[in-house]
Amino acid sequence: MSFLSKLFSFGKKSGDSKPAPTGSTSSANDDHELITIYDKFGREMQISKGEWRDKVLRPNLQQNWNQPDELYSIILSAFQDGHYNFVEDAAKRLAEIDPTPERGNVIHAIVYQQTNRPAQAEKILLAHLDKHGDDGVVLTNLAKAQDLLGRKAEAMSTLWRALELDPNQDNALLWYAAIEKEKQGEAGSQDVFQRVAALPGSWRAQLWLARTELENGALEAALALYGQSLERAPSPKPTDQLQQISGDLGDNAHLPEILQLVAPHFSPETHGLSVGNNLIKANLDLGRLDDARVILHQLHAQQRPDWGEHLHYWEQELAKAKNEIAEAPSQEDLKIVALKLDAPFWLKPDKPYAAHFPQKTNDAPTVVFVGSSVESPQPVTELKAQHTDAPGRMSRSLPLYLAEQLFLNTEANATTIIPWLDSGSGGFIISSRKGDAQTIAHQARSCVAATNEERPQKPLAVSSSNPSQGDYAVYTHLITSGENWTLQLSLIRTIDGTAVSTFDYKLPEYGFHHISEQVQRDLSETLSAHLGITFQTSEFQLKGPEIDHYLLRLEQCLAVRCDVMGDTIRNTLSNPADIIDGTIAFCMQNPKHIPGRILLSRTLDGLKKSSPELTHSYAEKVQSLNQEYAIEHPAYSLVASELTEQLHPVTP
Repeated sequence: MSFLSKLFSFGKKSGDSKPAPTGSTSSANDDHELITIYDKFGREMQISKGEWRDKVLRPNLQQNWNQPDELYSIILSAFQDGHYNFVEDAAKRLAEIDPTPERGNVIHAIVYQQTNRPAQAEKILLAHLDKHGDDGVVLTNLAKAQDLLGRKAEAMSTLWRALELDPNQDNALLWYAAIEKEKQGEAGSQDVFQRVAALPGSWRAQLWLARTELENGALEAALALYGQSLERAPSPKPTDQLQQISGDLGDNAHLPEILQLVAPHFSPETHGLSVGNNLIKANLDLGRLDDARVILHQLHAQQRPDWGEHLHYWEQELAKAKNEIAEAPSQEDLKIVALKLDAPFWLKPDKPYAAHFPQKTNDAPTVVFVGSSVESPQPVTELKAQHTDAPGRMSRSLPLYLAEQLFLNTEANATTIIPWLDSGSGGFIISSRKGDAQTIAHQARSCVAATNEERPQKPLAVSSSNPSQGDYAVYTHLITSGENWTLQLSLIRTIDGTAVSTFDYKLPEYGFHHISEQVQRDLSETLSAHLGITFQTSEFQLKGPEIDHYLLRLEQCLAVRCDVMGDTIRNTLSNPADIIDGTIAFCMQNPKHIPGRILLSRTLDGLKKSSPELTHSYAEKVQSLNQEYAIEHPAYSLVASELTEQLHPVTP
């Protein structure tokens, strides 16, 4: 086993998910290899290595030619992609201007080492030692140059001097241990760890000794070594220290010890995903779901799109675990209420920008929209908690969307009824059977007026002495089977519970936009015939797949608002960061759509109550959205101001 290809330097940024360089240099053959990069909005893009080198790396080097810290970081990034030759001049420049001489000289020497010029690397490092005295990192890299020049014994002597000066160099320690293991077997590497652990200030060797104790079943001995390691290490504790402690304890099923030793030292800004992963898993496996969720939100708040896949996985695992332990309320505790949402549900009448949306007369007719029913091949026969799925979302978003379209395109008002479980932590109710017209009519007429969605109303199917003015109800019912779904739409006269018009539409799974125009045309004609209202196309009309995108963001905003309904924070949301990112993406893809911006504002307003740290982390993205995707509309400045206000830090 050889560690000669390892990079001996100051290490990459804590939490960086990229692997350490392996010593390869880039060539024309891999210039066309695609790499993933992210823009400031977190959008993933593919770019070839050659393009990245010429369009990103080169300008950044030029821009930071006189800034040693920035130049150092850029050079390290280039090392990770094997661009050693390309940054040779920059490494030389860093060595000239770096106020930390050992850093600049080591970087300069690494370029020579990785491009088969070890003699020149040795010359740079010896000159540094003559001028500045011994330094552990410099000596480690000198040992590598000596080894590459074939002077093995001298390299070993230099390497030990490096460890005596700085016993916590990962590469130096493991290289020395690997050499002794090749000579003497496992006992050789253990002897190295013991010798280094005895050096003043050593904390890294103890981690490897503790691993051996764990493998031998000696937990107490391992914990003592971990304690010594943590006591000696600087603060904040090194990321790889906490990662190794938590990883080794987890591999040996000592989960409470992970939380005891590692959690108190964890900082999401410093330790990031590598340590956060292990803490989330330990909390999840121990059933501490709330603690796992706190760490997950802290990691989301770091705005690292390259962590997205990992964090999405934990979001799913948390949702799954929560559903597994959730108990359906007993019949005695069961309480179902109707949430009455005046369309558009995101438009609050007291907001200044509301004046720029259609104004209704006092005698304007009101149509009530009802959905929340999905018929599937395997119907649910009992009340149970489950993770939100696409059919469930569409069963709520369709009536919200159609009600919104009626409000924006006609002189009529529209209201949507959403059934809600007002027991336990709450949740949306989905019926697995189609509702009958009489029941829908009764629900529509007995729904008591509400000011906004934050106040749940009277239970469904309870009569009211003060019925609403909804003379007609539009009922949407989804049937999901196979690759195609069916949407059944009925216009119901509420006075006698008669379905005066019914329509069936076939649509691809998740693809409402394929039938959107036909649905709205049929709805327009039948409502015009029965209510005498006139439809016009509003300036806020969406087209194509963006309609489906909007349906998703509409329902997610509803879920956010319901999560903080009243004075209770329920913490029922799955992946709130994805909700924000997705809504921002919708706004960028529809840059003239004012409703999308208000939807984003309402989403942020809800999430800052339940996840203030996460929400505030989006301040820069939202500011960029306001600046780069401004809308020429009289309501926009008011909406943009509200968006900015939503992201002010929440003070206790």
